[in-house]
Amino acid sequence: MNSIFKFSVLVLFLVAYSTANEYKLTYFAVRGRGEFIRFIFAAANQKFEDNRVKGSDWAELKPTTPFGSLPTLEIKNDDETVVLAQSLAIAQYLADQFDLNGEDEIESALINMYGNQLGDLFDATIGRNLTDSELNRIVTTNLNFFEDRLIKNGSGYLVGNKLSWADIYLSQMTEFLGDYKTKYLSNYPKVKRLDDSVRSLPGVADWIEKRPQTPF
Repeated sequence: MNSIFKFSVLVLFLVAYSTANEYKLTYFAVRGRGEFIRFIFAAANQKFEDNRVKGSDWAELKPTTPFGSLPTLEIKNDDETVVLAQSLAIAQYLADQFDLNGEDEIESALINMYGNQLGDLFDATIGRNLTDSELNRIVTTNLNFFEDRLIKNGSGYLVGNKLSWADIYLSQMTEFLGDYKTKYLSNYPKVKRLDDSVRSLPGVADWIEKRPQTPF
């Protein structure tokens, strides 16, 4: 059997026995920690099951999750199903699948660094009983940081020359500024431009139009 024939047989075997992953994202019926993951799916034009848990169902579901928390991502391929927990781990996995995690290991590390910083920003602000002054200090510190990184990178993205999951996360996080978003972003033109760019992606624009309306 010659090498060309062997290669052809291997290709046919892989095509016959491989299927695309199926994804089920489980989170509460709010944006919270789950929305930037939904944005990642939308940016990649990837179908997924958006499983929204009612508060009344959480007590029963909680012990079935890896760490007693949401979101979780169920990944099904053929007969194998894997469940991931922790929003940043989910995002990094999907970014690798959808080419949203840089061109090399250094870019990937930088992207993950920025994504983790955004996770810290979420933890420091969302659901916290902060004074206006405390909230403003945290938000402006982080917006200054990301504006500076966008200026220094010069491509319109946080890292490299293409969209990453950290860019998507930054854009989605601006939603939590609520009625103050326009006022804040007027002082951060690079962040605003990135936000506009992400939201103009066809998949993201379609998601924003059709997603369930929630207070936060």
